[in-house]
Amino acid sequence: MKWLCLLAWLLSSGLNAATVVVHNDVSINSLTQAQLRSIFTMRQIQWPDGSPVYVLVLPDDNLLHQQFSREKLRLFPYQLASIWDKLSFSGTGSRPQVVADETEMQHLLLTVPGSIGYVQRYQPDSGIKEVRIE
Repeated sequence: MKWLCLLAWLLSSGLNAATVVVHNDVSINSLTQAQLRSIFTMRQIQWPDGSPVYVLVLPDDNLLHQQFSREKLRLFPYQLASIWDKLSFSGTGSRPQVVADETEMQHLLLTVPGSIGYVQRYQPDSGIKEVRIE
């Protein structure tokens, strides 16, 4: 029981907060929460300069993905998956790229221009850049 309380406190304290990050070629430094939500619900598919947005996410059962969905997007992961399914099944859009873990996420963020994702521990000198959410 003590472990559950500790885990709940750590998750709610922001120590494990998801940081939104992008490939270095993305020209933005901040997004509003509405813009972030539009990107991750696949409604905004281009950056302001016209280049394509490439969205990366962790699996639905990943704790960081669940925290990111709830805290940054204000959606439950099942709601996000439902939005992606509707886009995919209707032919009006596609699902984001699901990566296995944060290591793969960081690798793709480094190598895929226009990519956006989230990490638990952001390192400023890692070759990707943090995006502030306003």
